Amino acid sequence: MWLLAFFWALYFALHSLLATTWLKAAVARRWPTAARFYRLAYNQLSVWGFLLLFRYQSHLPDNQLFAITPLGLGIGCGLLAAGVLVAVAALRGYDLAEFAGWAYARRGPAAADGPLRTEGLNRLVRHPLYLGLLLGLLGFWLLAPTAVRTVFVGCNLAYLLVGTRLEERKLAQRFGAAYALYRARVPQLLPLKRRA
Repeated sequence: MWLLAFFWALYFALHSLLATTWLKAAVARRWPTAARFYRLAYNQLSVWGFLLLFRYQSHLPDNQLFAITPLGLGIGCGLLAAGVLVAVAALRGYDLAEFAGWAYARRGPAAADGPLRTEGLNRLVRHPLYLGLLLGLLGFWLLAPTAVRTVFVGCNLAYLLVGTRLEERKLAQRFGAAYALYRARVPQLLPLKRRA
């Protein structure tokens, strides 16, 4: 299990490193014509790396940590379904061409010039996609609470917390005072308490 945790930590560290502004700027300076494809390549590497690690972990010997009750199964299904619904609704609020990288391939750095999005689920939390992932991961774990899934979900949850902080920094840098005002009004991840 330690090796699996190490691989996930390595994956998320690489994921974060490749998402840094300074690395993207360095690539743009070194290979100006290729820079517009950076986001596409980043997403491809992220998806394929994730799938390879997920496949690796699915072949590991595993054991159930505790018996699944009908209540636990129901809660797990509910959380997983809620997570998928929240994530899909969150994605509908974003420019998917920018998110995937196609907009950068077509328009270059100008693709990042869009406004701060505060409508839809972004009115309730600043990171609705991460909220969907959080709910989905908890549901996924409750459906089969095994040692391998515990490592997988634990590493993903830890990265969600770290990734949220990193994303906050980038958004504050990109949108300045508008993001500071938005951050003061809207909770980060859980829509429990709305600020005035």
